[in-house]
Amino acid sequence: MGRQNVPRDQWLDLGYECPHCGEQLDESMVYSWRPMPEDPKILLLYCPNCGDRVQINHI
Repeated sequence: MGRQNVPRDQWLDLGYECPHCGEQLDESMVYSWRPMPEDPKILLLYCPNCGDRVQINHI
C-alpha cells in the first residue's frame, strides 16, 4: 500500500499521483474518509489503473 503525506488544499486542487504507477488520483476515487469528509486526516482509495491501495494522510 502506498502512503503519502499531502496538504489537503493541494490534494483537492491538484489531485495526486499513485506512488505505484503514477496515475492521477482525485476525490472520486476515495472509498473512506476518516474521521469524516469535512475534516479528513486519512483518505483511503484504490488506484483504478494498477489496483494499488493508497493511503493519503492530510497534514
